[in-house]
Amino acid sequence: MPLTLRELLAFDVLREARPRVLAGDASLDRVVRWVHSSEIYEIGPLLTGGELLLTTGLGLAGTDAGARRHYLREIAQRGVAGVALELGRTFPETPRELVEEARRQELPFIALYAVVPFIRIIEHVNTLIVDYAGRRLRLGDRATRALNETLIAGAGVAGVLATGAEVIGAPLVLVAASGALVAAHGVAGDREAWRAVEHAGCETPVTLHGGPWGRLVAGPGSALPGEDLMIALERTAVALALAMLRTGSPPSERDQQVSALLRDLIEGTAEADAAVRAMMAGFQLPPGHVLVGVAAEAVETAAALAVVDRAAHILHTSAIRGRVSRLVLGALAVPPSLTDTVGAAAQALEEALRRLSATQLRVAVGPPAADLADLGPSLRDARAALGLRRATPVVTTRALALDLELTRHFDPSHAADLVRRAISPLVDWDRTHRTDLVTTLETFLLHGCSPTRTAAALHLGRQSFYQRLHRIETLLGHPVTDPTVHTALLLATTAHRLLR
Repeated sequence: MPLTLRELLAFDVLREARPRVLAGDASLDRVVRWVHSSEIYEIGPLLTGGELLLTTGLGLAGTDAGARRHYLREIAQRGVAGVALELGRTFPETPRELVEEARRQELPFIALYAVVPFIRIIEHVNTLIVDYAGRRLRLGDRATRALNETLIAGAGVAGVLATGAEVIGAPLVLVAASGALVAAHGVAGDREAWRAVEHAGCETPVTLHGGPWGRLVAGPGSALPGEDLMIALERTAVALALAMLRTGSPPSERDQQVSALLRDLIEGTAEADAAVRAMMAGFQLPPGHVLVGVAAEAVETAAALAVVDRAAHILHTSAIRGRVSRLVLGALAVPPSLTDTVGAAAQALEEALRRLSATQLRVAVGPPAADLADLGPSLRDARAALGLRRATPVVTTRALALDLELTRHFDPSHAADLVRRAISPLVDWDRTHRTDLVTTLETFLLHGCSPTRTAAALHLGRQSFYQRLHRIETLLGHPVTDPTVHTALLLATTAHRLLR
């Protein structure tokens, strides 16, 4: 850790000088960048900040009180860590004006009542400072070298996260600016990833295309000091941005046309000429087919595009897709033989993710659209769904209809009131006992109150689930399968998750 003035005063070499802090007690936690000694009156302009200045006051001999105040004021304006005055050679006791000015400037001012050669203090402290700086440089170099080797080997985001987590010694979680969980390493699942975010050791922004794309969070457990942890995390964030920018060759003219069309569709400005522009870009909706909008977090653009293409291949159909801002947007043309168009598209995307091992991607499926002119709302809903935290890599807007509706009209005070009226005993129990009864109840309601499906979704044995359900109904005082309370409970559990 960097040395503070408070820590420095506890060193034996300074304790021998019998230091006494006469001013600036509240500023003793300033970091000491260097220890310097000088007897020059005009030393102020030569200082750059962070120094502990040692002096016998020889340069102040023969000056009046006003000049001494000016001397200390000029030093304080340079941002030094503190001033230590050795008594006995020039001043038998500390001049009152120096103490008063130091207090006015909130500058640590220390009187040394015993003589210790300044060279001893300087050598001891500056050696420690240099050793610390060298160790930080070595850590940064080690992190950069390991991350560069990972990038050169062709590893994507998952590989960079794994390397960064190894250097840092803690879980790493990548969160998009929308709030969606994008990727993680060192955690068992999404729920554990969010726990790591809630108890983060530190975090740093991830910048892409000149703007904020998201944030990289280091979970608890790292043995690195705070500043060292931040250095390693920042190096990892840079490597992640490079991995995400690896999209292969520049987009073709056709790709640019598709991206422009999708951008205009989601902004609602391309309904009239959408079909013509799509044909010019090489896409035509087959007769009888229905379009289903798709949105994917473009952590790795090539991977997201490949997932949409593979899903189209699985459905034996065609697709339109392209990069729009930080997302990959598109649509699958679902054949008329598939009555559940949304479900078929979601299943195909899940299979595509599995076949391509693109587990770091999150994909949302919008409602069906009759043609390209109606695709905009489907794309907008799919984009909004990406911002909602769900455990599965593929989500549909119909499954998140309640979440989306609450989000559009979200009122924290109203949501908190819903939670308080319907499920406050469960919230209190979870907080006190570190359980997940609210999540269990929501999962049960979303799975049609089926114990078998709920237990499977929560990775629980049926007996363990029934024990939780008994606890839930005991705390609430009524059965949760009563149709008259189903809506209220589902609203409350969803609101509680959104509030978290």
